Amino acid sequence: MTRQFSIFGDTPPNKKNVTKLVKISISKTISSSPEKIFDRWLIPTFVGNWMFGPHVGDDDLGDMRNEVRPGGQYSYDVYRNGALINFSGHYEAIDRPNSLKFSWSESGGAINQSVGLKYISLKLIPLGEKTQLKLSLEIDQNEAEDPRPIKELWALRCKMLASKLEQ
Repeated sequence: MTRQFSIFGDTPPNKKNVTKLVKISISKTISSSPEKIFDRWLIPTFVGNWMFGPHVGDDDLGDMRNEVRPGGQYSYDVYRNGALINFSGHYEAIDRPNSLKFSWSESGGAINQSVGLKYISLKLIPLGEKTQLKLSLEIDQNEAEDPRPIKELWALRCKMLASKLEQ
């Protein structure tokens, strides 16, 4: 008797393991230059000022590190309701002050599960004294069946970024 082997191993492939990314877009016009907005995405002090905080949850900032270069990594520790959450990833592409793409991962917290967000892409388009921010979120549907809460959170973060820059 001849035994046949599949390229997938002894068990058939699981469709649940196939990553299916869905893209969600957010657009916001901000009264600031592309350079100032771009820096707010990369300088840890600025990131902690708008990306995390009371508008998102009961946040206290911990260690905020990044290595700003293609392939460089970032890691932001945030304490939310007393639980440590680590936000981390790596920079895929950096074109200051026009665009930025990076991976996104969250670990820790009360639930300690992935939110499904995998990549974030940012494009900044000058509009005179304002800038249009275009954000694209790539979400794994296997991990986040309903991407609306992710979109709502990032829309809130973009609103907070605009508010901080317009003060």
